[in-house]
Amino acid sequence: MQPPFRPGSTPRHPTSGELLLTPPRPAPAEATILVVENEANNRCLMEQILGFAGYRYRSATNGLEALDVLDHEHIDLVLIDLSMPVLDGYRATEIIRQRPGGATLPIVAVTAHAMSEDRELALQSGCTDYLAKPYRATDLLRVVERLLRGMGDSEGS
Repeated sequence: MQPPFRPGSTPRHPTSGELLLTPPRPAPAEATILVVENEANNRCLMEQILGFAGYRYRSATNGLEALDVLDHEHIDLVLIDLSMPVLDGYRATEIIRQRPGGATLPIVAVTAHAMSEDRELALQSGCTDYLAKPYRATDLLRVVERLLRGMGDSEGS
């Protein structure tokens, strides 16, 4: 499957040609976002949205890889799927919260689990916020911008 748009191009809806994103506001120059997603298409989409908006990102395909990235790199925000092999997002979030600096790291659950009880489980495991799939690019960027600017209070989106 081909990605919905190429890095550096203006993302448009595949059938209508409608512009999917308005030109982005400048991203915080130092912000690096960790994308933790085992499905390649979902990971690629998040990376493209973040890249288009000017964010730097790193990627991991499961919670164990995410922990390794966090051990070796400075990360400002984590976008994490909850259902992954090896180490799921719930447990990975719990582990991150126990580590030095992990208590204040913004972690957003980005998941297909869209029931209200799923949202509550994500927040109980330590996620700062929750975004249900499918999501609009503008919704993802709104959550990221809000949390990176320190205005987040787990209101949801």
